[in-house]
Amino acid sequence: MYLLTIRDGLVTRHIGPYASPKQAVDDLDRLLASFGERARWQIHELEEPGSLLEKPRAKAPKGLEPQSLMGSSASPVAA
Repeated sequence: MYLLTIRDGLVTRHIGPYASPKQAVDDLDRLLASFGERARWQIHELEEPGSLLEKPRAKAPKGLEPQSLMGSSASPVAA
């Protein structure tokens, strides 16, 4: 499924879902007539939540590992 997003200034519209990107593009010309000349658009592919849970998480590139909120100088608290 695909979703068409049109942004015109501070207004953002999400239109869809569409079965294919071609269907979204077919609607695009008709929809852009109601927006300004500077309107921007994107077509997004929707994913099922289950498909995200099944994929292994990619390792972050070196230097971009998640940082602890306490910083590197914090020591563990004894219970």
